[in-house]
Amino acid sequence: MLHRNVRGIGIALCLLTLFLFLSGCGSLKDDTLLTVNAVITEVDTGKQTITVKDDVDENPLGEGCLVDCSSIPMFYCDFATQKVTRISFKELQVNDRVVVSIRSSEMEKFRSGSGGENTIKVEQLQLYTQRAAATLS
Repeated sequence: MLHRNVRGIGIALCLLTLFLFLSGCGSLKDDTLLTVNAVITEVDTGKQTITVKDDVDENPLGEGCLVDCSSIPMFYCDFATQKVTRISFKELQVNDRVVVSIRSSEMEKFRSGSGGENTIKVEQLQLYTQRAAATLS
């Protein structure tokens, strides 16, 4: 009789553990990092923000999306040398092509309008427009 109770408790514990494991996995949110090509249309040096629009062949951001650059890492990759350097806000110019990294959750928030009508939080920015080596600090 005791053997039967221990076995029942063991099965119940296994099922409870499996249930908790599966319900825990179901609550994990897929928050992948997306990369979006964009073009800078405005630069606000006072607020350290840029306004970007979609690159020619994409459409996730629209025509006027505001990006706060005050606390994100910014990089430049020289295609000729493959050298990657950190850049500052002052290197960004109107008509520059950039690649921004955005969490999928932030993209959903942006599309729904809940994060501000035209503002999106990005993880990092890469200047895609190529520059002469002497023009970057």
